[in-house]
Amino acid sequence: MSNGNQSLQRGLAILSELERAAESLGVREIGRRLDLNPATTQRLVNTLLEEGFLARDTERNRYSLGYKALSLGTSLLNDNRLVSSSMEVLQALTQAMEVNSFLGSLLGDQVVYLLSLQSQGPISINSRTGQPLALHSTALGKAILAELPEGRALSLIRARPLPQFTDRTITAEDALLEHLHEIRRQGYATAIGENLTGIDSVGAVVRGSNGQIAGAISAAYAPTLQTGVRFDELTLKIVEAAREISLRLGCPASALPAERHLAAS
Repeated sequence: MSNGNQSLQRGLAILSELERAAESLGVREIGRRLDLNPATTQRLVNTLLEEGFLARDTERNRYSLGYKALSLGTSLLNDNRLVSSSMEVLQALTQAMEVNSFLGSLLGDQVVYLLSLQSQGPISINSRTGQPLALHSTALGKAILAELPEGRALSLIRARPLPQFTDRTITAEDALLEHLHEIRRQGYATAIGENLTGIDSVGAVVRGSNGQIAGAISAAYAPTLQTGVRFDELTLKIVEAAREISLRLGCPASALPAERHLAAS
């Protein structure tokens, strides 16, 4: 690898690490996390700072993402038709049902959050734009897995371990595949305390103009704290919202489930 490419790769690694950390970090901590010596780390940090990709807390001598990095992320989301088509629909769902709503899309071999809308309800679920999510334990991830060709779904399932987040998490491949067949049949995915104890969620895929999967949406709530939220009603609303977003993206109505299938089971 040339010196230029190596520096670029390391610089991008620093930006990624600061995004994951969600807090400011000092030079030594950045170097430790990325296995870089202090001199190299300082040189890269100085360059990123000069270009506006990092910001410096002068009192603590720590660094966070700068305005240019944030601007790039904002521009990407603003130019993303999936995001712009979903925002209004998910905002309405979040406010009407007082649930937390999410939008995600498959990028490479991971599904990442594109939108995370927090309600005024009693729970807050910490998920950031660009953050990967678990495929096997979230309604959003399972909704996408279920609609992929089985070979592709299997490759994603096998790409990483399937952690046991709660005592309800499905970690056996055969059981997960059987569950995905059921999701495909019913037209929506559920995660009942599988990713976070006490949090239930439901999700459905969103399709683009070619009828292919563009992403998925989901909504989550705490049933013991939000007794006014009915799961069957939320399921219906999620499937309707996914349909509305798909139509906004130009998906032919013929490529979507018939209206008679939209009732929650």
